[in-house]
Amino acid sequence: MYVTESDNASLPPSDGEEKLVVPVEPDSAEALAKRYRLLVELSPDAICVHEGGLVVYVNPAGLRLARAQSIDQMVGHWITEFVHPDSIPGMLERLASLGEEDTATEPAEALMLLTDGTTKPAEIVSVRTEWQGRPAFQVIMRDISTKKAAEDALKYQAALVDHVSDAVIAISAEGVIQAWNPAAEKVYGTPATQALGRDLADVIGAAFVPREALALGGTIESVHRHRDGAIRNVRVSVTSMGAGYVLLCADLTAARRAIELFGTVVSELTEAVLVLNPSGFIEMANPASAALLGLDPSTVPGAHLGSLPVMFPNDDIRALVEHMRQTGDGFTGKLATRTDGVHRWFSVTCKAFDVDLDEPRAIASYTDITQQVVDAEQQRHRASHDSLTGLLNHDGLLQRLDAHLASDVEPHSQINVHFLDLDRFKIINDSLGHSYGDQVLRVVAGRLADAAGPHSSVGRIGGDEFSIVSPGDATGPASARMQAEQLLAAITESPIDTGISSVRMTASVGSVSTTEGEKRSGSDLLRDADIALYYAKQSGRARAAVFDVRLRREFQFRQQLEQDLRAAIAAPADGRLGNRYELIHDTATGRIVGMEATLCWHHPLHGEIEPNTFNTLADHIGLGADLGRLNLIRALHDLNDVFGYRAGELTLAMTLSPHQFCDDRLPHSVATALADCGVDPGDLRLDVTETTFAADEFSEGIRPLDQLRRLRDLGVKVAIDNFGAGYSSLVQLQQVDAIKIAPTFIRDVTTSHFADTVIQSIVAIARSADMTVIATGVETAPQLEAVAVAGCQQAQGPYLHSPESAAAAAARLH
Repeated sequence: MYVTESDNASLPPSDGEEKLVVPVEPDSAEALAKRYRLLVELSPDAICVHEGGLVVYVNPAGLRLARAQSIDQMVGHWITEFVHPDSIPGMLERLASLGEEDTATEPAEALMLLTDGTTKPAEIVSVRTEWQGRPAFQVIMRDISTKKAAEDALKYQAALVDHVSDAVIAISAEGVIQAWNPAAEKVYGTPATQALGRDLADVIGAAFVPREALALGGTIESVHRHRDGAIRNVRVSVTSMGAGYVLLCADLTAARRAIELFGTVVSELTEAVLVLNPSGFIEMANPASAALLGLDPSTVPGAHLGSLPVMFPNDDIRALVEHMRQTGDGFTGKLATRTDGVHRWFSVTCKAFDVDLDEPRAIASYTDITQQVVDAEQQRHRASHDSLTGLLNHDGLLQRLDAHLASDVEPHSQINVHFLDLDRFKIINDSLGHSYGDQVLRVVAGRLADAAGPHSSVGRIGGDEFSIVSPGDATGPASARMQAEQLLAAITESPIDTGISSVRMTASVGSVSTTEGEKRSGSDLLRDADIALYYAKQSGRARAAVFDVRLRREFQFRQQLEQDLRAAIAAPADGRLGNRYELIHDTATGRIVGMEATLCWHHPLHGEIEPNTFNTLADHIGLGADLGRLNLIRALHDLNDVFGYRAGELTLAMTLSPHQFCDDRLPHSVATALADCGVDPGDLRLDVTETTFAADEFSEGIRPLDQLRRLRDLGVKVAIDNFGAGYSSLVQLQQVDAIKIAPTFIRDVTTSHFADTVIQSIVAIARSADMTVIATGVETAPQLEAVAVAGCQQAQGPYLHSPESAAAAAARLH
């Protein structure tokens, strides 16, 4: 290679050539340098120069090889960025071997990393050189991906021949074996070392004339022999190759045996198996086909698939067969059933075979899935029906309701939805047992189904709750109310006799009626019917209520009130809940002998909420006991801190709601609060309303008299509040210390002889049992005088003192 002296420092030499420096004139040297650089730039080989590991030059072929869009993607980057990690150690080893300038490595293969993230094999030669007077390396790279692909293809073809299961044999025109793959050794038992160079007929044990086989289409079946003399059924395919032939010999021996075995297996299968021609006619059928499909064996071959008493409810079988005939595509898992009265279901699979022939066949199998279909249907039924009553369950009824609402058949038809709940069923269930309760539910379910009518859907939503969907009419709510009354009458018309005993049941029902054109979901209707049911129960038992928008607003207000009450109970320190006190007077002396604490709730938006309202609300959401404890603790603290408590001077009274009284933890809560506040139990009186003794909560096993005894055992006084309004008995009077006469009698005491007589009778009973009698709701001086004359020892009411804060009430004591 000839270069000028000026080029010696900056231009890379060619592969391993000795560099001869020839002095030239400056103009001539510059021309040579340009010519050499042009040669490098136009070289088809990729050339780059890297100095200290950084690429400082790359020619256009190098950019193309690396798939770089610009020279900046390579120049200034580390050379290792363009070499696969597996090839870097070899590259570094080769570069380290270049000790002197102008020495070059032997050509080596390496895997390049291209700028797009892909790889490419290349042949690499590295030359130690200089770049601008500093040591550098010139790398010449040649893309060998095409060469590698060709080599791989040859290797693949060779491996393919070596690994195919068929014998591949190459013979000369004279029949001498020239190639013998491993499969040939396996088929014939002769190793290649003993087969090569021998006559084909000697090795395979049969004469073979390639020209005759080619004349017959190139494929024939023949009988050859193994080295040990065993017969081999072979299919031979022959192809001319140069001056000789290549034979592909497929051993059919095992296949023939498999076909015989397959015939035996198919005849023993419990599935029906049919072989069909392209037109759908049955050519073969196994014995199971007669029993499963009703196929007459005498009609095979010749019967058409369409003549079987079998139908595909979800598919057109003729269309499926035609599609398979045209495309070769079979089908799997199609559902079929008998049409001749035999209850049987099948899963049908059909596959085409011999699709390369002009007349391809198909094999169809019919698997009996009758039991699976029955099981699936039963499972679907169980998922949508109540196991106890056989009615729809919540999900099933909701699906039925949504389907009706979405139906295009009667888009404008109106419906009524009823939500029904049995009254006091919990007491029956707990007192008589769940088995008895289940029988009651079955009877109720039957009565509701009969009363609802044939076009209605009846469901048991859960527990003792039922829902009924019935056709409505133009009267809307009026028809809903009429249907609701009929449902209630069906339950109450006669006692329910379960065989053990009989019980008369009542129920409450909430109803909602759709209006024409409105868009509502089944969940919306059930929710509104449930809201109406709530208000029906609020009105008493055995009641019906029909939903309107006003009820929804009231219910939403109540729900918000529930949330606000929960928040107020959870954060008592914020002052939203506080006690007010009504002073109790001695009727003989006028002295204040106690105070009754009433919890008040100041709502940030709605102001003062009536105690009856939020106490009932608290009981409904299960927070009645928490509210009672809060009231008790606050009252005891006020007794100490505000009223200046001294034992035996004043009695603190507070009324318990039914939920509070029925709470099994009540005695422990009272004892703990008294101990924490240092108040003598005899200075606390707990008032229990008469209605408490009819509360459902006693079905939990807490008897009212037992709870009264537990409280009195603490030393706490107990009074019956609102006495005379309903449920008290003489047995209950034995367990109390005081009687609070209902305000209705006090209000009429000056005008009604009956009221005066009742009060005197109560006083007489109380005196005989050493009980205190308290007149409540005293509004006038004559009333106060009358109750004092009648013998009431204590009195309270608006005339004497209205409820006020602890500080204001305490100020009246002095």
